[in-house]
Amino acid sequence: MNGEGKKWFGGRDSAGSVMLELALIMPVLLMLIAAIVQFGFLLNAKIAVNSASYEAARAATLSENPESDAMRAAEAYANSTLPGWSMSERLKVEYRSSGSNPGDRIEVSVTYSVPVFFINYFPAVNAGSGCIDIRGSSLMSMEEKE
Repeated sequence: MNGEGKKWFGGRDSAGSVMLELALIMPVLLMLIAAIVQFGFLLNAKIAVNSASYEAARAATLSENPESDAMRAAEAYANSTLPGWSMSERLKVEYRSSGSNPGDRIEVSVTYSVPVFFINYFPAVNAGSGCIDIRGSSLMSMEEKE
């Protein structure tokens, strides 16, 4: 090939067309990769809040002080699953109970705000915080204490 670039039809150099194709495809490819990573964060948070609400509700059904134990269990699970979660920042735990007798219902809801990479492209994003709220809830009945 005596120093010449590869020739396409009509004798044009193909190096320029490769750069053009790369320039057109690269932004789409990077956006796709970022969307996959964002979806991974959202899915991980959904699994974590569902599990945290279950653990909190389970702790509350067996406790003498159900509300504080539910809050503690949810925060402990959240901190062990995704380090950096904090009750004051993006993690919220709600506790509702119909009473404290065996058979009464306990509901624990855990909400976590996940930061979003591309705020303008997600309509479910809170405009001020730049986060999507992921919520998990568990409903259980109080158990008899031994």
